[in-house]
Amino acid sequence: MRLFIGIPLPPDILRAVSSARIALEESGASGRFVPRENYHITLHFLGETNELADAVEALREAIRDIRPFVLRLGGYGSFKTDGSHTGFVSVSCDSGELGRLYETLESALWERGFSKNRGKLSPHITLGRKIEGDEGFELPPQKAAFMANAIVLYESRSENGKMNYAQLHREILK
Repeated sequence: MRLFIGIPLPPDILRAVSSARIALEESGASGRFVPRENYHITLHFLGETNELADAVEALREAIRDIRPFVLRLGGYGSFKTDGSHTGFVSVSCDSGELGRLYETLESALWERGFSKNRGKLSPHITLGRKIEGDEGFELPPQKAAFMANAIVLYESRSENGKMNYAQLHREILK
């Protein structure tokens, strides 16, 4: 199974991110846009593994001392690496909780034999991949914020040529 861990988004944030994607497309950008139902904030990509029990155990350990925290949508940005261009909406945290969650998750996964992420966390919501024509695109200031109160273990499945993300396990922050 192809697995990853992320923060799910509430309906109002899904709408705000979807509006950002529409604005990007209307500005003339093109690419492989992510469907609304797949929006999330990735914390760790596990890749191909069948170690579900270890991944769930790591989730439980990682959130033990983490409280819900506020996340805010930011502006438009893009990652340009190896000829690939990924467009996203940036995300910021009002406290240090997101960073603490990321560090505890990385440690808990490492202890169970999973690889570490490369570099530090750069929280964002991916709008699309192989984006072209977004030069100069500016997203109007975003006022959307939400309380992050869960992390999810997702499975990424290709079905009929489309990527679908299925929630396999959810841990609630208390």
